Amino acid sequence: MLADFEIHQVNSMDEIHQIVDIQRQAWKMPDLEIVATFEMKAVSDFGVVLVAVDTNKKSIGFIYAFPEFPHYHYSHMMAVLPEWDGKGVGFALKQYHRNLALKSEFNIDRIRWTVDPLLPNNAYLNFAKLGGRSSKYYVNYYGDPESIGLYSGLPTDRLMLEWFLKDERTERRMKNYRLDRISRSDLFSRSPAINKIENSRWVNLNNSDQSWQFSFQVPANYQELRKNNIELAIAWRIIFRKLCLNYFEKGWEITDYHSFKGKGKRENYYEFQVKRK
Repeated sequence: MLADFEIHQVNSMDEIHQIVDIQRQAWKMPDLEIVATFEMKAVSDFGVVLVAVDTNKKSIGFIYAFPEFPHYHYSHMMAVLPEWDGKGVGFALKQYHRNLALKSEFNIDRIRWTVDPLLPNNAYLNFAKLGGRSSKYYVNYYGDPESIGLYSGLPTDRLMLEWFLKDERTERRMKNYRLDRISRSDLFSRSPAINKIENSRWVNLNNSDQSWQFSFQVPANYQELRKNNIELAIAWRIIFRKLCLNYFEKGWEITDYHSFKGKGKRENYYEFQVKRK
């Protein structure tokens, strides 16, 4: 139980109808793309449908997931109403899902889901706060971007995130993710940056010392960039796509995401390492 909202497994069709409305508001999707209420009801009985509700019992966020046997869950959707962004609802939903999965009779030890790699808030939640990892990149995962509402005009590239529920790092971040946050200088000391951003554009640093780990700066304002300069937003999509496809094929993975604020601006970095055995 939290001060302003609580989370539980969905238990009524009214809550499911409210989840449908959250999809509309969060992603600006046409009705054709929204998960149907009858389907969500069925999945709530054999999979996982979680809902966050405020003190007035209004649904403000949800998770829609189903089993991927033998020891996985696939979390297909999570969304929070725009006015609740940044208030801890997403983290709390993931935490509840993890606790539920660990209690499962099927011994669930991993949850997977797709992530838009260039949305800063999503990246910080999934990698920095939850401790997820990724070594799989999907090009234009959802196809025609014109039908995806919020993502209209952009290729719908996605990372496949793996969340190891019993991992020591996951345990630590569930207790206090800030314990693993480091300074900008410490990041560059262990993972030298191979690029920097100037005037919203990518600049190569020609750093060849990344023997087993490096960091890569990504835009801290990607949604604003998409609104103001769609060509540059697409260019960033292609740059990061090529980077991931190249390094993932060579056996690397994304292990973390860092965000620093200084001199009136924010700098965000992905951290890459040679994939653990």
